[in-house]
Amino acid sequence: MVALGLACSPRPAVAAAAPVVSIAISGSHLVDWEGEQVVLRGADTSGTEYACVSENSIFDGDEEASPSSIAAMRSWGFNAARVELNESCWLGVQGVKPAYSGRAYQEAIEQYVDALNAAGMYVIVDMHFSSTGGAKKATRQEPMPDERYAPAFWSSVAEAFKGNPAVIFDLFNEPYPNRNTDSEAAWKCDLDGSAGGTCKGFKYQAAGMQQLLDSVRATGATNVVMVGGPQYAGDLDRWLQYEPVDPLHQLAASIHIYWKNPKEPEYSPCYDSACWQEVLAPLSAQVPIVVGEFGELDCGDTLYPPFLDFADSHAISYLGWAWFVGSCAREPSLISSYSGTPTAYGVGYREHLAALGLGSLE
Repeated sequence: MVALGLACSPRPAVAAAAPVVSIAISGSHLVDWEGEQVVLRGADTSGTEYACVSENSIFDGDEEASPSSIAAMRSWGFNAARVELNESCWLGVQGVKPAYSGRAYQEAIEQYVDALNAAGMYVIVDMHFSSTGGAKKATRQEPMPDERYAPAFWSSVAEAFKGNPAVIFDLFNEPYPNRNTDSEAAWKCDLDGSAGGTCKGFKYQAAGMQQLLDSVRATGATNVVMVGGPQYAGDLDRWLQYEPVDPLHQLAASIHIYWKNPKEPEYSPCYDSACWQEVLAPLSAQVPIVVGEFGELDCGDTLYPPFLDFADSHAISYLGWAWFVGSCAREPSLISSYSGTPTAYGVGYREHLAALGLGSLE
């Protein structure tokens, strides 16, 4: 890993009331502008990946990006938020309405990121919904990023945020090439895309993580970049072998971990303590790990707290899915209102952060 100064900028002059956040990688840790270790703890903010193509809006409701919602995040003790992006909407292609795409979408995202930063939070932006590169807009997760639009997406996103050292780039939400296998071919596909000749399970030309990283770095952006592996970003067992080449050495390993229910907890590959000890613990000693998503699908809070304890003991960052008001029975929703009222699933997370001295239960 490189010295801290390569990716950290001097502390900018700002008004006394505005917190300053800056993040880089030094050794196996995320660090702030002073070189102090940072562990990200926060949530995903769902809505901006789908509302622009399905709801004639940019955010999922007026309250999602409101000051009161951001204040509630901070009251829980969050120091990070992950903002999901839509490839078609950011680029303004494939027939998305101009009112919710292109510059209108970009400005709304940039303003939201600024507001989160001003509240003292780091922000991860990720390519969440991508297309297959044809005429059909991005309305769902695809197995891999498309070669036609994904590199242009990251060139544009990196250009927008390269001056903001508090923003992290998550190259692709959840790769699942080669029929969702943890195989050598899948890892090669993840790294090199269709150019590597190992991609299976889809018909379009795919961009690999190396190509997307190169697109980011070509803009001059020095931001930390997160890279996930196959099986919906569920595996890290071969991450070091298939790590993209980054001249700045500012890469973090990305993983998503979910649990189903107490009787049948398995839902993602690294749900149990054996994987944590055998894969995550040794990897965390070599590279920062960011759990970009975690969640419990039974709307409970009994399965994931042991993992959070493990993550805390290894300086592994984590963000819960998700900070949105929805049916917790359909997908993990941390809150029942944007004032921060927790769901049954969210209670355990808020209590965990409060026990760390990061947030309040009031």
